[in-house]
Amino acid sequence: MKFGLTDEQVMIREMAARFAEHEVARAAGGLDEAELFDRRSFDAMAQLGFTALPWPEEDGGAGGGFLSFVLVLEELSKVSASLGAALWAHVFLAAWPLHRFGSAELKRNYLRMLTDGLSIGTGMLPGTLVNAGSSLRIGVTAQVQAEDECYVLNGLQKYVLGGTTADFFVIYAATGESAGGRRKRYSAFIIDKDLPGLAITPVTRKLGLRSVGMAHLKFTDCRVPKRQRIGRDGQGGAIAGRASASVRYGLAAVAAGIAGGAAEAALGYAKERSQFGKPIAKHQAVAFMLADMRTACDASRLLVYQAAWQEDEGLAGDDGGKAALALSFAADAAMKATIQAVQVYGGYGYMKEYPVERYMRDAKAVQIFKGLDLAPSLPPRRGRGHG
Repeated sequence: MKFGLTDEQVMIREMAARFAEHEVARAAGGLDEAELFDRRSFDAMAQLGFTALPWPEEDGGAGGGFLSFVLVLEELSKVSASLGAALWAHVFLAAWPLHRFGSAELKRNYLRMLTDGLSIGTGMLPGTLVNAGSSLRIGVTAQVQAEDECYVLNGLQKYVLGGTTADFFVIYAATGESAGGRRKRYSAFIIDKDLPGLAITPVTRKLGLRSVGMAHLKFTDCRVPKRQRIGRDGQGGAIAGRASASVRYGLAAVAAGIAGGAAEAALGYAKERSQFGKPIAKHQAVAFMLADMRTACDASRLLVYQAAWQEDEGLAGDDGGKAALALSFAADAAMKATIQAVQVYGGYGYMKEYPVERYMRDAKAVQIFKGLDLAPSLPPRRGRGHG
């Protein structure tokens, strides 16, 4: 078995690591404290080609594939999970549906802006956020106005990552029910932030992912032309289902990055901090925690790489099983690793002077988003095509 990254992928990972260390890490803590989005770093990422990385060159992309892209997400998230999550949402929640299902007009008007990073996109898949016995259902609905060739959207889309900073949103609105009335039918739309009737309310004072710019989107009689629809009427559930595997392993890459950043910080601190005449890294209890963290990081990373490689090769199954497994494991592993990192730091781990308390808060946010049930039952993907 030949198993490893190509020379190009190693180069991309190293470039992302240098960028994260030199351009992102220094300001990450302050931006988190102030709940400010790092637009300067996002624009710099776009100039490096990160926003175009997974897409084919004939579509204006860099042709790097999704495995290369998750390497970038992981390295960014080692120092700023908020910036990693913003790039994740931009590519998987906004650009992915447009690339796979958008009309030629939508691709011309929106996709190139997203791949070049000239505009920021985000969205939210239809489903239910389930945690500890409570649930939050997405509630946007749309009615067709045939005489005006438009849809009228009403409802509230809550907790949209990047909602305050995005120029465009990909929104899934219920447009009816399936045969038998047992399931809602969704249609997908690309929405401009300046759409009349759309109110964007920032969500502040969050525990984690504080500088990603989360918002609630309230739609009140928003008239959306049919040309803004992605795919066919009622195809939104299928689009979301096809996107869900990519969304999951992409978020798992963010989680793996958080775990990796926490593990590296804890190891560095444990080598410097001495107790009873030797570095605490040489104390058995601490050494076991460090080994635990490293194992969880490596396992998370390999699950993410496998899922991304499958998409690049057109081998992803219809159930998105590998991606779901990657997210389930990586989110929990990040939570455990960050708690252990705080333990290694001791009292200092509780202070904002050090990054591990931020890693722990960010890991919890990702773990909560792991509870998003992206439900649709879909026909299997066929070969390399995704349309």
